[in-house]
Amino acid sequence: MQNFGGLNNNGDMKSRILVLSWLVLTACIGTTLPVANTPQAVLPTLEELPTIPPTPVSPVFTSPFNYQGIEIRGSTKFIKQTAAALALLEEKDPEAFTKIQTYVGIIEQGEHSGMWAWEVPPRYEVGDATAFFSVTWYASTIAHDATHSELYAQYQAAHPGEIVPDDVYGGVEVERFCIGYQQEVAKRIDAPQSEIDYLSSLDGTHCDLDNDGDCDWEDYENRDW
Repeated sequence: MQNFGGLNNNGDMKSRILVLSWLVLTACIGTTLPVANTPQAVLPTLEELPTIPPTPVSPVFTSPFNYQGIEIRGSTKFIKQTAAALALLEEKDPEAFTKIQTYVGIIEQGEHSGMWAWEVPPRYEVGDATAFFSVTWYASTIAHDATHSELYAQYQAAHPGEIVPDDVYGGVEVERFCIGYQQEVAKRIDAPQSEIDYLSSLDGTHCDLDNDGDCDWEDYENRDW
């Protein structure tokens, strides 16, 4: 009679089942880690997550470039300088900046500086000597020429259908008025004293380059600013 680990054919079937169950349980315990010993991942709360600041997006200075509704046309260098001048005005003299937004639609790099107040929208043409002298000087000139455009627009609104006389928005007397305003703006934007002093020395005749008593097209073409 065969013997199986002390059990014969007539052995107790329950005993065999218990032996097999014990062997299976032993094998499982030997190959499986207890759940209690398994490390558990702890997820951070929203408050514990690190704050990653957004990456600032640098503007692309391509022509034309729009700054708060003002179109800037010119080289990349000119656009950057103009945007810097406008940003300075917006920060330190919001009233002047609002005037510029109202009366200057385009700022364009050109051979000479001059305000084309009768165009739609009004366009300030700027020579490099003006634009790149300094940011503060450039900013004050934008405010200056916005005043020329403001005088033109105010007369046009008050006299619809009429031609605006040249001496309403240009000429020596108007230059003195615009220079006075430019000087006030220069102080508010913290321009260097040398620029403020230079403005104080001007009497409006700087626009009459041929000394014929007016500021006309010939004077404009002779400008080196």
